[in-house]
Formats: sequence, structure tokens, C-alpha cells
Amino acid sequence: MDMQLKMTNSYFNTNKETGATLAASKKKAKSQEDIILAYARKNPGWIFSPSMVQNVVLSNAPLTSIRRAITNLTKRGKLEKTNMQVMGIYGKKEYCWTLKTGQGSLFDGTD
Repeated sequence: MDMQLKMTNSYFNTNKETGATLAASKKKAKSQEDIILAYARKNPGWIFSPSMVQNVVLSNAPLTSIRRAITNLTKRGKLEKTNMQVMGIYGKKEYCWTLKTGQGSLFDGTD
């Protein structure tokens, strides 16, 4: 997979954005993934749900964006989904994730 394709996978352009708007949306989606991965790396062994991430590190991000970012990180092999579920903010159970074993620390240069 080349780097160009990898970068565009962070944002799914379902509303047909173009130009500067599209570029800003891609940058924001990538930033959300970076924030979530940094949080997981700072807390290895912790488990977290999308609602927990929203509560702790991305309070202004829509829950759907957080779910998208977590899914992308899981597909990239950075996070792993656990079998544990917790009650989410809408009264429905949601699964938890954790940093995938062997991902290193925040500052080791691996990504």
C-alpha cells in the first residue's frame, strides 16, 4: 500500500468535498487517529471504549469520528479490539480496545 492511499484512508469523503475543505477534513481525521494512538501508547495495557476516548481526549469530536479513527487504527494493526464491553454514553454496550502488543512507546519512532 503506498503512502498516498494510506493517508486518504483516514477520511472517507462521502459528502464529496473538494479543494481546501477536503484537505482540512483529511488532516483533521488523521489528527484524531494520532491523538487516539498517542493516548493508547501513553497508557499501555489500558482498555478504552469510543465513549471513554471522547470523555478523556477528544471531547469536541463526534462519537462517529472517534469510532472511525479507532476502526482505522485497528485495521492498521495499531489497536486491537477486546471482548470486553462497557456501557456507552447512549445506554448501549460498546466494545473496548487496547494498544496492540508490540507497538512500542510514543517516542520510539514506530508507526
